[in-house]
Amino acid sequence: MAALIGPPEPDDPPDNQLLARVRQWHTDIHRLRERGWTISAIARRLGRDRKTVRHFLTTDLDQILASARERRPNGHLSRFKPYLQQRFREGATNSAALFREIREGGYRGSRVVITKYIATLRAGTAAPEPRQLIPSPRRITTWIMRRPDALTDSQRKQLNRILDACPDLASARELAHEFSAIARERRGHDLTHWMARALDQGLQPVQGFAAFLQNGWAAVVNGLTLNWRSGAVEGQVTRIKLIKRRPYGRASFGLLRTLVLAQPP
Repeated sequence: MAALIGPPEPDDPPDNQLLARVRQWHTDIHRLRERGWTISAIARRLGRDRKTVRHFLTTDLDQILASARERRPNGHLSRFKPYLQQRFREGATNSAALFREIREGGYRGSRVVITKYIATLRAGTAAPEPRQLIPSPRRITTWIMRRPDALTDSQRKQLNRILDACPDLASARELAHEFSAIARERRGHDLTHWMARALDQGLQPVQGFAAFLQNGWAAVVNGLTLNWRSGAVEGQVTRIKLIKRRPYGRASFGLLRTLVLAQPP
């Protein structure tokens, strides 16, 4: 059973704000009732709904506190629900027996909560447990493009589960890493082999990227092989554009030529 129940949660304060507030409401409602106040008068005095006042008058305080504990975002029952669901599927439907089992596993809540939850399982109205969040396509793409040593342990585990579930993504990741290595190490001579694999085994986006590279094949191979760069040319173009925009609308081509020549790089 210990393997089926999640790690224990930290102990809650013996009298947290929610439970203290519930106790105070219970005390105030019963004190006014003893003075002869009607349910409607109590509701108006305390700013509560009449149904709430009636519930506090007709329900035992322990049961109200148990319900309040269960309504908390991290209620006591949350980490025991998978175990209860499995035991229920195995045929264990006695709430008292199940209560004793999870009590041994660290459950600190009320038996009433267990009885109600088993009733919802029996009736088929229990709310399904939230599914594990799936990373967005953008995040998965980021993980695929990063080097494996740049991922955290959690990211690596999630990515491995995704790649196991989708072999096509695993193939795309391998092609992406291979192309990245070719570009980083300037091995343009290996691009032909990568292109053949991409067109034959790659997903449609990878095939589209490979087909796009074929439009300027010579330039791509030279760019991934030669040491020449166009950075100097691009820098001069940017400098001329900056000078041109300064006197925009107030100068001729002759003045622009003078400014370009007068301001050396």
